Amino acid sequence: MPKTYNHSFSILFIVTFLTIITILYCPSQVIGLTNESEFIVAENPRSFVKYYSSYFDSDNNAIIVGSVAKSDFQNFPQSVSIGVNAYNNITGSNEIIIEEPYNSILSKNNEPFPFKFKINSTIFPDAINSEPFIFESRNVSVPNTKLNTFKLEYPVVPQGNHNELYGNITNTGPIQINNITLFAIVNDKNSTQIDSVKTVISNLKPYETRNFAFVPDPAIENSVYFYSCVGGDIDDMNIDDFQIVNISSSKVLGYKFSSLIQIDYLNYNSSSNQFRFTINNIYPYPGSLSLQLMPIQEVPITISIDGLSIDTPSARNVDNKTLLELSIPQGIHDIVISNIQE
Repeated sequence: MPKTYNHSFSILFIVTFLTIITILYCPSQVIGLTNESEFIVAENPRSFVKYYSSYFDSDNNAIIVGSVAKSDFQNFPQSVSIGVNAYNNITGSNEIIIEEPYNSILSKNNEPFPFKFKINSTIFPDAINSEPFIFESRNVSVPNTKLNTFKLEYPVVPQGNHNELYGNITNTGPIQINNITLFAIVNDKNSTQIDSVKTVISNLKPYETRNFAFVPDPAIENSVYFYSCVGGDIDDMNIDDFQIVNISSSKVLGYKFSSLIQIDYLNYNSSSNQFRFTINNIYPYPGSLSLQLMPIQEVPITISIDGLSIDTPSARNVDNKTLLELSIPQGIHDIVISNIQE
């Protein structure tokens, strides 16, 4: 099953042939909406299949594509798996085939993320008629850090001979990011989802730009009209380790979080001796941000959150490191660390 994360982008829809950054308009048309009452998990409708469609590929496999979203009734981010019921004519029994969406964590309400089933129709002859459903939807309760400091640029319409979509991804941060899964919803001229596509980038160096491509299935390529909900998921963060940024040849900043944090921006400005974070704490309660500066700061650092200076009573010096703990409320916040000695 594909394992992928959540990169959330702001919506920006630009006319044909212009370049866009972040995502295209996500169509609101619901195709094959399933009954949300079927998705009750622990007596709460946590997520749902937003829309789906199906087709046969050139090898006669049953392809079922669609999108899932988190429910308005659920505050916690969700980790979701999708199922389809299919009759196995070899074993003579009904089976549930399970997949995961291309985004590993659903955080925003009603924001669609694509999924795709590829099922052998010789073994499962009626799979093409199966209706996808939420097999499991779980609160994301384990702390997890998602680094989202990348930018996507791509044209509005497909431009390849097979209606592919080509674009660029840029790492806008000072540390390397790994295991990037980019994904998109493929739509026809009626804004109906007809495919789900993804591509994987193994690593991206600081400030590096690289090309990427989305390629639709040949069976539906002639019906492709535009791509939407383009996003990315990064699975390279270990919550038990400090992420290290080299500020200079003699100064290092380390940071880690105790919550589900998405980092939208991080950068060090050597002229002002400031390090800036823009982070989104998705959990519905505060999480801690741990900092370490190596070697020890001889001059006390100052910290502001959303422009407001805060006290730093937890700062302490241990083993040639200055350590500091901050509490980060839910939501998006700008954090500035000043007076960093190089």
